[in-house]
Amino acid sequence: MAGVFALCAAYAVYCLVTNPAGPITTPDSFHYLNMTPIVPLGYPWFLKVTGARGAIFAQPVIFAAALAFLGREIVRATRSVWLAVAVVAGSMIVPQIREYHASILSESLFLSLLVVFLALMVRFMHRPTWRLMVVIAVTVGASALVRRTGFASVPVMLVMALLQRHQLSRPAHESPVGAGARRSFGEVGLFSVAALAPFAFVIGIEGAIAPVVHAGAASSLMGRHVFAKAALIEAAAATATDDPVRVALDGELEQTFAPIRQMLARAPYHVRAVLTIYYETCLQGGCADKARASTREESEARQTEVMGSAGFARIRRAPLNFLKLTWLHYGSLWTVNRLRHPDTAADLNAFLATHRPLPYEELALSLGPDRTLEFSGSPMVRYAQYAIRAIAVLTAVLALTGVISALSGIRLVPPLGVAAVAALSVHAGLLLTALLAAGFTRFLLGLWPGIVVACAFGVWAKLKVKS
Repeated sequence: MAGVFALCAAYAVYCLVTNPAGPITTPDSFHYLNMTPIVPLGYPWFLKVTGARGAIFAQPVIFAAALAFLGREIVRATRSVWLAVAVVAGSMIVPQIREYHASILSESLFLSLLVVFLALMVRFMHRPTWRLMVVIAVTVGASALVRRTGFASVPVMLVMALLQRHQLSRPAHESPVGAGARRSFGEVGLFSVAALAPFAFVIGIEGAIAPVVHAGAASSLMGRHVFAKAALIEAAAATATDDPVRVALDGELEQTFAPIRQMLARAPYHVRAVLTIYYETCLQGGCADKARASTREESEARQTEVMGSAGFARIRRAPLNFLKLTWLHYGSLWTVNRLRHPDTAADLNAFLATHRPLPYEELALSLGPDRTLEFSGSPMVRYAQYAIRAIAVLTAVLALTGVISALSGIRLVPPLGVAAVAALSVHAGLLLTALLAAGFTRFLLGLWPGIVVACAFGVWAKLKVKS
């Protein structure tokens, strides 16, 4: 145990010693620092307490403390210090995660809350209690206040309750025939309430406070994301309407952005996946400035609401195309350094050479019109991609195992149950991300500790079976 704590302490010291002179900022940092209505309140509140400079000291310390807690729970559950060390080291080894701790972005705090969730989940899968489920639900609620990806853990908690129903019922010799099963389902219901009620309470508090904080102008990124996704899919023409704003927005979606869709349709699949990320991001911002102006709304909240309504209507007319776009992003989330993959770089260069200028090129790719685009591949990226695909398949199998076992009542040994739930939390988070956002790999890194726990416990469960 001391070795686990020493490793976490060393990581915190390393981060503090190597911190930059000031926090790393991105365009998203503005929204967190100024508590704009489009972001959840959790991380801006955190920044109000720590300040920007204080955040880059607090974030690595909190993450290291969360990892120490996870390591402690693993040792208590498995009696294996080596397993705990492997999980803790694997969770901190990715260099980009260290950068998050020095950045004004919600990733670091979300990662810490994810690690706390994983630690509590390890304890629950070995010794479930409804009080522990309440603590887990509050943790999940807190993570959703920091990043909306936390909502993906709600069905994961229900799967946890179903997986543990065998431990919730009395032994057969202590109960009348059928009583154990009835008690099991009653306990599962209690655990489900223990999962849903605290989570809803936490989110409800934010819902009540947000309009006050933002002077009645509470908003979100949902409308922007929905409008951007609607612009990227082919759909049937909108029905006639007397609303001039809806007519203008439908015209933007159907005609103005048609060249983007036509260009993407001509691109090879892996090239399309790359370009789609950049165009969807642009359609949330600069590429949609004209559409935003056509809403005739001054407040950002109302602009987003009106554009989101038009986007939802278009998606409802083409749900299959929306699912295809979601699958494209889901694959992108499991892609390593896409611009450096030898095959992608070569095909992207060839496509750009024959199709420039691209629609909205300057905005979507942040380039001047005369700048040459040229990408070079690295063989190492190809091998890294093989590894990520193997991890994707392994965790998908584990997640599916957990879901099937939960629905069918098949009992899993605790280590395999931990692996299955951790894998499910990763895939659920990525699926929600693919549905609502673009497929940037940083979203995968935001769930990295879940991948480490899933793989480590999956291997551990296999070794335990052999022994």
